[in-house]
Amino acid sequence: MPHSHQTPVGAAASGIDHALGGHENPAFTEDRTVAQEETTRPLRNGENGHGIGQGPQVVSISKGVEVLCGPLLNYRRMSKEHTDNPIWHGSVLIVTTPGTIDPELRVRIKRTSGDGEVYTGVASYTKSIRGEKLYEDPKGAFWRFMIEVPFQSRESIWEYGIVNAIQSDRNPNDPSQPRTFYVPAKTQSMRIMFHSCNGFSAGTDEEAWSGPALWNDVLRIHDEKPFHVMIGGGDQIYNDGVRIDGPLKAWTDIGNPKRRRDFPFNEELRSQCDKYYFDNYVRWYNTKPFSVANGQIPQLNIWDDHDIIDVSPLPF
Repeated sequence: MPHSHQTPVGAAASGIDHALGGHENPAFTEDRTVAQEETTRPLRNGENGHGIGQGPQVVSISKGVEVLCGPLLNYRRMSKEHTDNPIWHGSVLIVTTPGTIDPELRVRIKRTSGDGEVYTGVASYTKSIRGEKLYEDPKGAFWRFMIEVPFQSRESIWEYGIVNAIQSDRNPNDPSQPRTFYVPAKTQSMRIMFHSCNGFSAGTDEEAWSGPALWNDVLRIHDEKPFHVMIGGGDQIYNDGVRIDGPLKAWTDIGNPKRRRDFPFNEELRSQCDKYYFDNYVRWYNTKPFSVANGQIPQLNIWDDHDIIDVSPLPF
């Protein structure tokens, strides 16, 4: 069957032309191309020993912690499981504006199942945790708070919150509100929820499906019988747009595998990809009701292709 052919224009044409060897655009010169070893060598801590990356070298003068995304609750492991005092280990991730100084999280036991009153006073378990900066650049700073809480003889409810958290324009979720999560009793098995393919393929009308509406059902069940952990089996987010109308479109348009391999991944393209992924991750993980579940149900996630790029249509 005959098919139409459209000649690429703009950035796509420039990239393809260079891959074919007929292009002298300084943006694609060899000295501006990222070498392979630069993408595989280990990352180093910053000079201050806190996190990776080069932030804007400024200090925020805000009285609050401006949260761009999160909080995201993670289940990590348990320890001392063969003793009378097992420990639950988790963490909380937030993304803040760059320049934020040492955010703090507080966690406390709220109640155990069957209790009519919230624990108060000396018998309460309350802990303050300083954030660990994982990475920072001019777009934002990533902070992790490591949580350790003791299992109880009964299922327990825990509450956490970010001290002095304030809402950013990019985040529809109010980070100043405390979140709760459930830890099973010492002798109880965890109630587990599993999900995968959490997004829409390119070209899907998301509004016709009311967005990620199935998470409303997850939260309804969670209210009735709380989950202790949810496992993401891959494709927690769909980044297909990076090759369709994003910065990798020019590379995707190359049909020849060798020319595709030789396509220059320079600093300008790297910067565009960084911004695309940052913006899309923040957008999706701020999308309700998915974002609500992320802050209340401890999660474990496995990567798959859509979390980075849809590989199925690409002729490798």
